[in-house]
Amino acid sequence: MSKFKPFASTVHSKFVELSKQELYVTVDGDRLWETYLQSFPEGTNPIYKTRTEHDCSCCKQFVRNIGPVVAVVNGKLQSIWGDYKDMAYPFNEVAAALDALVLSSPITNLFRPSEPAYGAEQTKQLLEGQVINWNHFHGKVAAKHFTKQPDKARGDYRTTVQVFKRGLEELHSSAVMQVLELIDSNAIYRGAAHRAAVLAFQTAQDQFKSLPLGSVDRDVYVWTNAVGQAAHFRNTVIGTLVQDLSEGIDLEHAVRGFETKVAPTNYKRTTALITPGMVKAAMKTIDDLGLEPALERRFANIGDVDVNNVLWVDNSVKAHMKGGVEGLLMANVGTATGRTSANAVDITVDEFMSTVVPKAQGMSLLVQGKYLSNLVSLTAPVHPDSGKLFKWDNDFGWSYNGNITDSIKEKVKSAGGNVTNAKLRVSLAWFNFDDLDIHIHEPSGNHIYYANKSGKQDVDMNAGGGRSREPVENVSWTMVQDGAYRVQVNQFSRRETTDLGFVIEIESGGNLSQLSYKAGVNGMVDVCTLHVKAGVIVKVDVAKGIEGGGISQEQWGIKTETFVKVQTLMNSPNYWDDNAVGNKHWIFMLDGCRNPDPARGLYNEFLNSKLDEHRKVFEVLGDKTKCPVAENQLSGMGFSSTRQDVVTVQVQGAASVQKTYNIKF
Repeated sequence: MSKFKPFASTVHSKFVELSKQELYVTVDGDRLWETYLQSFPEGTNPIYKTRTEHDCSCCKQFVRNIGPVVAVVNGKLQSIWGDYKDMAYPFNEVAAALDALVLSSPITNLFRPSEPAYGAEQTKQLLEGQVINWNHFHGKVAAKHFTKQPDKARGDYRTTVQVFKRGLEELHSSAVMQVLELIDSNAIYRGAAHRAAVLAFQTAQDQFKSLPLGSVDRDVYVWTNAVGQAAHFRNTVIGTLVQDLSEGIDLEHAVRGFETKVAPTNYKRTTALITPGMVKAAMKTIDDLGLEPALERRFANIGDVDVNNVLWVDNSVKAHMKGGVEGLLMANVGTATGRTSANAVDITVDEFMSTVVPKAQGMSLLVQGKYLSNLVSLTAPVHPDSGKLFKWDNDFGWSYNGNITDSIKEKVKSAGGNVTNAKLRVSLAWFNFDDLDIHIHEPSGNHIYYANKSGKQDVDMNAGGGRSREPVENVSWTMVQDGAYRVQVNQFSRRETTDLGFVIEIESGGNLSQLSYKAGVNGMVDVCTLHVKAGVIVKVDVAKGIEGGGISQEQWGIKTETFVKVQTLMNSPNYWDDNAVGNKHWIFMLDGCRNPDPARGLYNEFLNSKLDEHRKVFEVLGDKTKCPVAENQLSGMGFSSTRQDVVTVQVQGAASVQKTYNIKF
């Protein structure tokens, strides 16, 4: 054992040296002990009594607990067995074998032992009246590594390592950069407070990915750097934003999720959710395609539209259209005063287009209040032939009414009422400071009103001291009982004598209708009885004094609940010529209809597929490049193939006869 003492002393010195660093554990201790005994060359570990000379319980304790220890020195792993080159035979070979095994094994844990020391430098044994000194491996655990709760310490660190590694591998560097750009653009709530954490993680990820893929160096990096804010980044609130973007969640939804977690309820973002990098990439694509001139948009006028791209045009405006003069000269123009048929004829839109439109000499549309959101304007480029900006082969677009305050449904939604998942909805709207109340008697006999909302009335405006000239109330059902629902409106408090009356909006089975009362409300007014079968309204009994449709309002220069002259009837530009892209719209351009507000000329759903990757930038760009208000414009009412609407149209045909049609879309 004379040569063992220098061996043990060298290992001890190395352990003391490495203990100045953070220590980690690789190979299993029992496996390392087996390797230790097997690494002695033949004849160098003889049998002593019943065991080999080096099969020592004291040394075994050391090798099992301290033998697997490694530290990172100058970026490389070192074990306590590494100084074997100057050792005497056979211990140099034993140490080399142990060093190779420890360093080739992955790190499995943090070194946090529960004992302050392992092994013993020397023990004595009385044998046959003689004291024998035995030398052993030994090591005292530095205070920084020792703990009374080793399992917790190791478990906590191991969890951090797992989180850190998942973040480094799964989070996209492009998403990290995108969040940094959002922060630097002040586009997310209190982003500056998270900037240091994002930068720290970005630095760590760059260092991690600079190491060879699948190498032990990456594993070592994670274990030795699993400290600080970068290690926990994935599980932080800003880390979840990066994670959402990495998983392909839309930027708007990802940021909304982040702001839901961190922002106060009244917080409103003032900065657009686009970054300098996104803008730069989008502009490169725009430049490459030569589309920058196409971005400048305006309202279209009658002279922009080719007569061949409309379904019907009034003779009074035909001459102002492209190719319209020839068509006008060839037309047989009638001048009859007209007679209106007694009853409206129900007709599908396809039947109307094929059988009625070709013979029409004049046309008027009933502008109903419930369709105010259907007001639409045709848009055109300022610079014609400026490139293929849209999916279809022309440069025209369209823009629907963005003034949602005139929609009862949108008013209810803005007030917090349920309009999205209701099987049945009954809403009340009125137009002054009065306090009106909706009353509904369910088939069960339950009476829903302000004092018994029954979990179904969620909006009650102008009650108490409330003051709004656009008040609404709302009752909705997510589960609908079959039977009769009686609807009433009561005047709780009269405050004005102007803008009298109310509108009841009813939505069931995807169908929407309105009933109006155009006089001042005195006491309780019976409105209607709704008969529900199989969860949908099958019949409506309307009370005396109640009219169909809403109270007349003026919007875009036209009055609702009146017939307005149609200048031209056309499909949306995506169905002009040989195009058939997306949903078809039928647009009735109306005489005197003028959009008073700037209109969007760009929508993402219109865009050329080559621009899809820049959708977020174009979303902002569309809002920033609206068509300026113009007196000369083509505006009217549009109806989509995706909605079940019914619109009433008067058509002047041959022999001076006017006939009324209910067109079903």
